[in-house]
Parts: sequence; structure tokens; C-alpha cells
Amino acid sequence: MSQASPEKLRRDALGILAAAIAAQLAVSTAQQGLPALGPILASTFNLTTSGVGLLLGTISLGTAGAVIFWGNLADRIDDRLVALIGLLGTATCFVIAAFFKASEVAHFALIFAGIMMASPTVAMTKGLARNFVHLGNIGFALSTRQAAVPVGGVIGGIVLTGIAVSHGLSAALYALAALIILGGLFVMFAPAGVPEPPRLKAENLPPVNWRKLSPILIAAAFFCLTQLGIVALLTLYLSGSRGWTPTQAGQLYALMMAFVIPLRIRLGVISDRYPTRRVQFQIVIALSGATLLLLCAVLEQYAIVVPLLFLAGISAMGWNGLLFTTAVVAVPPERVGFTQGVLHSFIFAAGGVSPIIMSQIVESFSWQAAWTVMAICSVMAAVSLKMFDTTPVQVKETA
Repeated sequence: MSQASPEKLRRDALGILAAAIAAQLAVSTAQQGLPALGPILASTFNLTTSGVGLLLGTISLGTAGAVIFWGNLADRIDDRLVALIGLLGTATCFVIAAFFKASEVAHFALIFAGIMMASPTVAMTKGLARNFVHLGNIGFALSTRQAAVPVGGVIGGIVLTGIAVSHGLSAALYALAALIILGGLFVMFAPAGVPEPPRLKAENLPPVNWRKLSPILIAAAFFCLTQLGIVALLTLYLSGSRGWTPTQAGQLYALMMAFVIPLRIRLGVISDRYPTRRVQFQIVIALSGATLLLLCAVLEQYAIVVPLLFLAGISAMGWNGLLFTTAVVAVPPERVGFTQGVLHSFIFAAGGVSPIIMSQIVESFSWQAAWTVMAICSVMAAVSLKMFDTTPVQVKETA
């Protein structure tokens, strides 16, 4: 056990949170910024709406395919080293994609970037859990870390779009690589914090109650089907159906992300005050988003659909930190890395197929049909959360 003073433990925990935010900001600028470049990706690679959806979805599916591996690795070696490997690998992939521009090599590099991007989030979650659970504000820590996701969207919507419009897609990818390297430096120089307990052999690891955890995994997938459907297609909808320029669409995308930042932090703080209500908060978010999306479908021909979709996008991104916190406190500390890997595999898999499915629905049917399907997914997330047994969460958190 660490003999450090409570003040030092808190300072170290905040230093680790800063590193986690920097790492998350770096990868989220890529994950959220690439959809903001939807019209530019379409013109650069000569893609249709479904083609852009396929490209973005494939990148996310690459992340989904690797995240369990990274989570397992974080349970077996130093989690900060795992995050560093992923960040440096991601930056390298973006440099390669920028250098080879619109070639097949660039496509492959972007997909492999998705595989490497799986590492930092799951690895840093383990470090945050180790340092914040005992302080009683793990909800604040994870929600604040996840607030970096929309910050990445703001950067993507304004900065990356501006760079790509002025200097081309390659310049934007080089800028992404530089930001990711900067995030790696934060991780490298973060304080050690609470030391990890002795690692157990595989046969001695405590079990995970997957039956209890499964509603959270299913809800995460449905949440992501809605969230990534909106995020990946928003700029394409604004430019293709509403006549907005790529710059204007990127600015609204950035503004939407900016509103999500304080929402996620505030929800994390509130959830630490009322930990037994975390699931109920997520249900309210899901049903609110579904209502807004159904209104978008009904009122598609009117101008009010843009502000409604704007609000739906904000609502669709509010669940993230709450769900991660619910999952972290429901499992043994020794299994956080692996279970977070499984959770993220559901998230990224759903996030990968969402733009593919939703863009096909748009091209085969209409935008109204896509909004309706997203609303149904949000309702299904609420239904799944309703089946989650909160009792083990309370026991784990107060143990």
C-alpha cells in the first residue's frame, strides 16, 4: 500500500487525469474529427455518402477488433506503456496516410490507425480506476476524461476542417499526428500514482459476472448506433440536404460538441452524489434523444429539423462517462482492463457499423427513415438499461 499523504495521492490522481484527458483528446480529435471532414473525404477519395460511411465505419471496426487485446494487455503490463504504444502507433499511421494521400496505402493506414487508437482509452481507464475509486469521485474522473471526446469534435469541426479546406486533407492528417504525439508526451510524464497491486496469474483472477454486465454492453451498442449515426452523417446531411458549405457544417458540428463538454462533466459530478441513480440518468438521456430524433423524422421538411438534430446530437453523447463508471464499479479491480476492452469492443463495433447502416438507409429510403431507426436504437438502449441490476454496483462502490 502507498504511504503517501492524502494530498499527494489527490495531486497524483489529478496528474493522471490530466494525462488521460490529453490522450483521449488526441485520439478523439481523430475519431470525432474525421466525420467532421465527411464532405472533404468524399471529394478527396471520390466517395458517395455510403462510401464515406463505409470508410468511417471500417476505421471504427478496426478499433473494435483490437480493443479486447489492448484491455488484456493493460491487465498484464504497465497500462501507461500500453497507452504510449497505441498513441505512437496511431500517429505513425496518420503520417503514412498523409504521405500517400488518396491511395490504397492511405486507406490501409487509416484502418490500422483505428486498431492503434483502441489502446489509449482502455489503458488509461484502468489507471483512472486505480487512482480515483478510493477517492470517491470516479464518476467525475471518467466523465471529465470523456468530455475530451467532444473537445476533439470541436477541434475536428473547426481546426481540422479549416486546415483541410485551406491546405488539403494531408495537412489535416499531419496535424492529427502532431496532436497525438503531444498526448503521448503527457502520458509519458504523468505521475505514477497509486502502485498497481501484485498481478495475479490468469487462474487466480476473480470472475466477472457477465450475466449482470450484459445489459450495459447491449445498451452501449445501441447508444453508439444512435450517436455515431448522428456524428458521422451530420455534416453530410447539412451539406447535401440543407445546402450548407463544408465550413458551415463543420462549425455547427463543433458547436454541438462544445455543448457536450459541460454536459458530460456535470453528469459525472451529479452521478458521484447519487451513485445509485447512474442507470436512471442514462435512461432519461436515451429517451430524450429518441424523442428528438422522432421529431426530426416527422418535421424533416421544415427548417426546425436542424436545431432538433443539434439537440439530439448533444443528448446522444451524454451517456458515455456514466456508462463507463457503471461498468468500472461493477467489476473487480483486477478485471477492469479486460472488461473495459470488451465494453469498448461493443462500442466501437456498433460505432463502426452505424455509419454504414445509416448511410445505406439514407440512400435506399430517406433521412426520415434514418432518424427513425436511430430513435429506435436509443429506445432499445433504455430498455436494456432497465434490465440492469444496480445492487452489485452499490456493493462494489462502497466496498
